[in-house]
Amino acid sequence: MKKLIIANWKMYYGPIKAGAWIRAFRRERLPKELDIAVAAPFVSLAAVRSSLGRASTPAIAAQNVFWAREGAFTGEVSPDMLLEFDTTYCLVGHSERRTHLGETDKMVAKKAKALQAAGISPVICVGETAAERKRGDATKVVRGQVREAMEGLKVDGRAPFVIAYEPIWSIGTGQPCSARQAKEMHDVIHEVIFKKFKVKCGEVRVIYGGSVEPRNISEYLNTVGIDGALVGGASLDPRSFGLLCRSAAPA
Repeated sequence: MKKLIIANWKMYYGPIKAGAWIRAFRRERLPKELDIAVAAPFVSLAAVRSSLGRASTPAIAAQNVFWAREGAFTGEVSPDMLLEFDTTYCLVGHSERRTHLGETDKMVAKKAKALQAAGISPVICVGETAAERKRGDATKVVRGQVREAMEGLKVDGRAPFVIAYEPIWSIGTGQPCSARQAKEMHDVIHEVIFKKFKVKCGEVRVIYGGSVEPRNISEYLNTVGIDGALVGGASLDPRSFGLLCRSAAPA
């Protein structure tokens, strides 16, 4: 299975800048040994789709979704709506949504199930805070998040789910999460997946998201059990992200 690199633009780039980013990124020399996707804001999905033309790289990802197909849910976006933009992946449970918007494990599970049922791969974000880690609860917290998110999911068929580990305690603090520390938590996640589905490490992607940039991406991706990366700030410049993707490609 190829490594997966997802650019998460967060709340940057409306349609005009999103289209320009895609056109610039398409000029980069992109490795074929990777699967690459861009998670754009809802308002920019049409511009990304248009700027890609017939190209399939990068794949289109969304940053959030609602679990109902339709209804009186003002301001929400359904999986079926995302399909109209040829969306392949969608983030759910990102740490920023959990922290700032009160997104719960139960909500994440409902979103992930709805996405997979529609044929979109959910990218389920999990991770522990500094307080949880300090208390010695890191493993317990992440295990619980993964278990609940996988309720109702399948590993066979279309739209395989992805788990993205975010060390919340590390992001933006200047306290890096080493490849060894990341591997420890990835091993925990793979163990939870195996207990539920009896699939080996590598059959379900578990990717890493925490201050990833061109100079450290290879260290993470050369670590057994880390199947890709969710990239935030380092994805905002198309040339820098192109360099990151080339640095991530297997030798």
